[in-house]
Amino acid sequence: MNRVLTLILVAGITFLIILFAIKPELIESVWLWIIGLSGTIIKAFQLLIDFFKKKFSGDKETQDNEDPETPAEKKPKSRVSDTKGVFKGTSLNLLRYSDDETTTIGLLSVNEKFYCYTLEDTFHKVKIDGETRIPAGTYPIQFRKEETELTLKYRERYPDWFIWHLQLKDVPGYNSIYIHNGGDHTQTEGCLLVSDSLNVSNEKTFLSNSRETFRRLYGYLREQLDNNIPVRISIYNENWINKLK
Repeated sequence: MNRVLTLILVAGITFLIILFAIKPELIESVWLWIIGLSGTIIKAFQLLIDFFKKKFSGDKETQDNEDPETPAEKKPKSRVSDTKGVFKGTSLNLLRYSDDETTTIGLLSVNEKFYCYTLEDTFHKVKIDGETRIPAGTYPIQFRKEETELTLKYRERYPDWFIWHLQLKDVPGYNSIYIHNGGDHTQTEGCLLVSDSLNVSNEKTFLSNSRETFRRLYGYLREQLDNNIPVRISIYNENWINKLK
């Protein structure tokens, strides 16, 4: 039996080597799939760790205060610190990990917990309007309280929960950078699209379930801003892993 399994494993590895040799472009697709899978695995481990922490710590008060209808990893706890020099608010971190010269894909965390995927435009050394992602950096997120044509369009589309656009402020060389839903890079205009699901094909990279992800994230950030809790996002380019080393 072990011999059969070994032969199957060797045959499988040989097949992959031949396949990648014939079609090397498949390596990028497999890499993106592995990264996406790793995000899901990270989220699963976080849930498992949180479960055992609660199980053995006996923190009944924390458990009683959680919303039973909202998964813990999708409703991050607000983090307001009184420590001098520490940001007093809710922190989002975006780790960009792939740019195929059309689309940039990233991982978004909220208060240090993986939340969803992001999709942006590609990098251009010289900005091309509507086709260039914003520079890496840390930016406040606030409501843009102006009734623009796009704001009115979103209110009509989401009358139950949308009021103003979530805007990244003080982005050098850019205006009206929002967090919103969408399918692919043609719908970004420099903004950040969010989704739980990421799909990669030979033609393009696109998101599905983006509206639901945006609704959930918007609701949480609106709650923070309505309670005067500051929100900010820190964006890191693809070389962030070198900085960790």
